[in-house]
Amino acid sequence: MALIIGGSTLAVIGAVVSFIYFLQPWRTCPDDDASAGCPMLPDDAAILTAAMIVTVLATAMAVVGTASRKRHSD
Repeated sequence: MALIIGGSTLAVIGAVVSFIYFLQPWRTCPDDDASAGCPMLPDDAAILTAAMIVTVLATAMAVVGTASRKRHSD
């Protein structure tokens, strides 16, 4: 059960962080009115990459936890 809850929680957090860093609402640039049109800084790209990796791994963890729980309940 801990794998399911932990994996799901981490997946949601990772997805939210990824979405926020993808949109970059805090960024401003002189060439474009939309913040999403501004280039991403290297540190922001590293955080986005890490959040995406956490999302994928946490989703896999939740799936494994669900499969394991179903297997043991049979």
